[in-house]
Amino acid sequence: MMIQEIPAAAVFRTEGRITAGRLGRDSSGTADYLELISGPDSRIDRKVPFLAVDVRGIAEGEFRADVVKNIRVKKYKIWLMTCVKDADDLFDVFNSEADTILVPYHLTSDEDLKDMHSVSDGIVPAIVNSRLITPRMCSPESALEKLVSLGFDSAAVIDIDGTMGPGQWDRLSGIAEILPYSEKVPVVAERRFISAL
Repeated sequence: MMIQEIPAAAVFRTEGRITAGRLGRDSSGTADYLELISGPDSRIDRKVPFLAVDVRGIAEGEFRADVVKNIRVKKYKIWLMTCVKDADDLFDVFNSEADTILVPYHLTSDEDLKDMHSVSDGIVPAIVNSRLITPRMCSPESALEKLVSLGFDSAAVIDIDGTMGPGQWDRLSGIAEILPYSEKVPVVAERRFISAL
């Protein structure tokens, strides 16, 4: 089985420019975003999507246009995960020209997710496992089952805390197609996110 590994990084607006850091580890950018993706020393393949995660926007529950409008890199397929609460936010995010939008499940309602799904097939719901960002979130299994009942056949599962074990990943992959991210994720899917830094 061929595994597609999708590089991922946290993105931040720092002093007028976009910077990148390790997802789940860095609270500010440690690298220049454009250099990371398309610089001479970049290890990012143009044929593979790149996931940019607006960590501050998600943590604060606010749409951050200053980050979203600056993530596009010509000739690269950019996926963006940011605060999207409803279809209006979704349209704003699509103006960033991101190829795919990951919508954090804990920031929206089931009704709004259904609306977004009817508007575009370019969205993927994202279940975020983090005590800091989603302290009252239901279990990832319950969230994934709910998403399946809403008509989604896949979801991203972002284990920022790194607390999910192999058994939990197996249970999730038995419910629907998952796109996992974790420092310790076992190979349970044909596609998975990896750290770009």
